[in-house]
This record gives sequence, C-alpha cells and structure tokens, in this order.
Amino acid sequence: MLAEHQREAADRAVTLLRTLGCVLLADDVGLGKSFVAAEVMRRMNCEAELIVPAALVEQWRETLAQFEVDARVLTHDQIVSERFIPRRERLVVVDEAHAFRNPKTRRYAALARRSAGARTMLVTATPVCNSLADLEALVNLIARDDLLATIGVPSIEEAFAQRDVERIVSTLVIRRDRSVLPETLRFGELDRRVIRHPVPAIAVIDELQFPLGCAALLRKFLWRRLESSEAALIESVRRQLRYYERALACIAAGRTLPKRDYRRAFAHEEDRDAFQEVLFWDLFAPVGEADPNAIREEMSRLEIVLAQAQTSTNEKRQMLVHLLASETEPLLIFAGAAATARDLGATLRCAVISARERSRDDVLRAFRNGRIDRIVSTDMAAEGLNLQRAGVVVHYDLPWNPVKLDQRNGRAHRIGQQRPSVRAIYFLPQSRETRIIETIARKNRIRRKALAVQPRDCATAQPTLRPRLTRSAAFLRLQNAAERAGLTLPDALARKHSAGIEQLMNEMSGEYLDRQRLADLLALFE
Repeated sequence: MLAEHQREAADRAVTLLRTLGCVLLADDVGLGKSFVAAEVMRRMNCEAELIVPAALVEQWRETLAQFEVDARVLTHDQIVSERFIPRRERLVVVDEAHAFRNPKTRRYAALARRSAGARTMLVTATPVCNSLADLEALVNLIARDDLLATIGVPSIEEAFAQRDVERIVSTLVIRRDRSVLPETLRFGELDRRVIRHPVPAIAVIDELQFPLGCAALLRKFLWRRLESSEAALIESVRRQLRYYERALACIAAGRTLPKRDYRRAFAHEEDRDAFQEVLFWDLFAPVGEADPNAIREEMSRLEIVLAQAQTSTNEKRQMLVHLLASETEPLLIFAGAAATARDLGATLRCAVISARERSRDDVLRAFRNGRIDRIVSTDMAAEGLNLQRAGVVVHYDLPWNPVKLDQRNGRAHRIGQQRPSVRAIYFLPQSRETRIIETIARKNRIRRKALAVQPRDCATAQPTLRPRLTRSAAFLRLQNAAERAGLTLPDALARKHSAGIEQLMNEMSGEYLDRQRLADLLALFE
C-alpha cells in the first residue's frame, strides 16, 4: 500500500521514535502523511493513541482499518475534558498538530500531559504558521531541552533563542516536497491565477471609536470583514449593535455587563467562540465607567456602516459569478467568514460547509460521487480531506495564516489527481487597509527559511553552542517542595524536560510530595 517515499519516511520515523522517542512528520500537503503515520503505528506494535480533528475521525478509522492498526482515536477537543494519568510504553500520534502551537491554551496543556513519558509523533504539513515560536512549541511537546546535545545542540531553548535551528529541524523533522514522488504518483502542476478585487469605500469605519474596546484593532477587524464580503461586515456590525444595546441596559440598571449576558448577545453566531468573543470580552471597559452618550453616538455611526454595506453593489461577488459562468470543472471555493460562505452558497446555489451546517459529510460524499460539482466552505474543509475530484480551488478570501493556502490547494492538488494541472484562483484586495498581502509574504519567508533544511548525518556535527544545563522554573519549585518533605531529587530531574513533564513537576510542587509520587514521576524516564 505504501509508495517508496512513504516507506522511507516510515523507516526514519520508527528509528527516531525508538532512539530519541519523538519525531515530527512535516511532508508537504498531498504526499500521504496519514499512510506513513498508520504504518508507523503498525510497526511500533504498542499501545497507541491517535489524536485528530473531529472532522477527520471517520477518514482516519478507515485508514487504520486498512493497515490493521488497533488504536484509540480521540479528537483534539476530547483530550481537554478527559482526565489522564501519564504512563510509559505508549505511542501518541497527533494529526494536524499545528493546532497545538500555542502553549497558553488548554488544548496544549492537555496534549503535554497526555504525551508525557510516551513516544510521540506529530503530523502536520505546516509546523511553522506565523513564526519560529510555532515550531518551538511543537518541539517542546516532544523533546527535553538537551535531547540533541550529542549532535551539537546543548540546549534546544537557546538554539531557538539564537534562531539556530538547522540541526533541530534536520534531526527531528521529516520534511519532503513532491519531488520525492515516483513518476507513477506525480500529480500535475498548480496553475495560479490572481484576481484583484475592489473593496467598498465605507470610510465611516475609520471614524468608529469603539468606546468599549481597542479601536485601532477593531477597525482593522471590520476592514478585514469587508474584504471578505458585505455580508460578513453586516453580520459583525449587527453583532456589535446588539452588544451595545445590552451594555446600555446594564448602565441603566446600574450593573456591569455579565459574561453570561455577553454570550447571550452572540448565542446564535457560529464563530462566537472565535475572534470576537475573546477580543471584545478581554478588551471592553467596565460598563459602569462607560459614557452612554458615547455608546449611542457609536451606534449611530455603526448604523451608517450597516446602511452602506446593505446598499453596496457586491462587486467582488459579481466578479466570482462572472468567472464561474462558463466553468465546467468541479471546484472548491474557500471563504474566510461563515457569513461570506452562506452568501456565496445562496448566490451560486451550491452546497455550503461551515460550523453551522450539519450535513458536512453528506456534502462531501455527494461531491466525491459526482452528484454535486461545487462546494463553498470555510476552512473547516481545508485540512486532511481527499477531494481530488476538484479541478479548481478558489481562494475567495486570503487567510492571515498563509499555510492555509497550501492546505486548501492540497484538497485537490495531491496524490490521486489525474489532471495535468489544478487551477488555483486567488482573490486579492486592491485596498491595503489590512496589509494582508504583506503579512502573508512575511510569514512565508519565515517558514521557508526555517524548513529549508535537508536531513544529514548528524554524527559529524560540531557543537556551536555553549553546553549548559537548563534548570527550569518547574524543577526549582519541585526542589523546594522536596526539601520541605525531606526528599532529595535525582539528577535526572535537573534539566528542562518536555512540556508534559514540566507540567507534572509544576503540579507536584504545589501539592504534598511523598516518595510514591516522586517514584511515579521518575517511572516516566525509565
């Protein structure tokens, strides 16, 4: 079932897991990383857990069945709520691992605990999304600080601080592009086309004051919504007006706006847990100190924005309709906002995939079977899915994260694609209000530089960093707890460990420490 390039990746991954205990599989989109990961689980032949996005569970179950692998499948969100006691002799495989690149999230903490003491394989085509900090967070999940000391990296933390990560990448990361494919599996070129679209000149946006929020950031956010569509802007303005209505009611009643009421204002918005809820709640001023007249004036300005958006000519949408008038190929259209996806779906009379839609699997099945030829989707359908029946991918909105462009294209531009080329059409805004194009270009430069490293024989590498023993804050806290309990910590703990072990040490330092608990921790190193 495996091609040669997949067998080679599996060979190297198994070697790294058995020697170093970790690996990051980061092959380009479309090379069959799922098959490699399944083969690794088959060869390791130990208790295995597979952690995947909820949308990919069924697809992964089919893959595991093909490889006759018995693994427990958990979702990214499921591990957050499930209490877990770390133990050894396990293999943890994480698909779409870039979802765990933020160490400040509960999701990251849950995976850190779950992978403590286990051999861990992270799978993602996009280990660097915004900066090197993304890669560092992933590496910290799987490797202790001095894991690579014998090949010239005495401290992984210091190497990232100095942006000297070549040896880390060449050792722990398996990264190939499609040049490794044999001739029989080669798929065609990506034929790129750019369309520049106008952005409606709704100048009132720049006059908004946002008395309960960070004005500069929120104005930029509204321009971003307008770049997507008038429908997306209208949704956000209406949401903000509801928010102000509740704030005024609280002022009149002499109370602060509770978070419960805040949530209720946006209860039916599918992206209520994303940008706006977090941003507006964290930044808005206490309502009791707000000026109700300033809020009413702001609402008047928002009503003007709303009216102008409602009477706009929707030129961007018209350009798409004209583009697709003579298109006969099956195609995927990706929008950044759910409101935009719904608006396009209604205009083009085609299926929509977003968080609100409950028929996602039915839509994908109908597309694969040829019953429908067009899908409009948010990035819910941008990862992991095999949709090579499509011959055209339309990026109606540009994402802040440029790797999403690769992921979207990879739904069609992958192994199994028989066309000589797949067309990728990019809608770029003529306005520079959000500087989205410049942002994408900068992030692309960072990730290409970080990952443009070839595997090499690290046995001949010469140390370039001063050797050091990193005594982490968690170790120092645990040391104090041990002294209070009359215990001595072994030398094995006097270093900076993977994020999961550090988390356990932090927890233990705040509780009663006895010999059994210390022995349980040390058992993860044996």
